[in-house]
Amino acid sequence: MTAPTPAPTGRALALILTGIVITLTTSITAVATGHRQLMVVAAVGFALQLAGWAAHGRRNGGA
Repeated sequence: MTAPTPAPTGRALALILTGIVITLTTSITAVATGHRQLMVVAAVGFALQLAGWAAHGRRNGGA
């Protein structure tokens, strides 16, 4: 049995980073332009981050 890695890798890392980029970009744009509908897209980014962290947690055995 290998020791769990402290940082996400692979697909989990890709989901987390993609979620961060989407969330930051759309939330800043929504605030700057006043288009509150863009916050729905930011919520998708949050969901991607959550999926990435959940995948990382499963890979580490819940740690």
